[in-house]
Amino acid sequence: CIDGCRFALVMPIVVAHFARFSTTNQTLLKILTQENVLVGGFFVISGYVAAYTSTKLNERSADEKKLAKPELFFWQKVMGYYPLHFVVLSFFTPMFVQVERWFKTPWTT
Repeated sequence: CIDGCRFALVMPIVVAHFARFSTTNQTLLKILTQENVLVGGFFVISGYVAAYTSTKLNERSADEKKLAKPELFFWQKVMGYYPLHFVVLSFFTPMFVQVERWFKTPWTT
């Protein structure tokens, strides 16, 4: 249920990111680009999930094993997401580079 709520909050954000480049309808853009509320809701639910996974079940205390080595807990969380991030980045980077070449857009920061 919580993952479904997180998905429901993230999906409009993803759609809005692409809608900015696909339409010039100002009304539609104003509706779709109000992501700040959705991002806040996503972070609240994600914080709840992070707190839930770092505590003992049915208790309101921290898991002593996770407190003993917080760097291990941190790296477990990072490595849970980083491989997927690397795969998606590897997949989409060539596409973005090719689009930049097609439209001869300068690379600026």
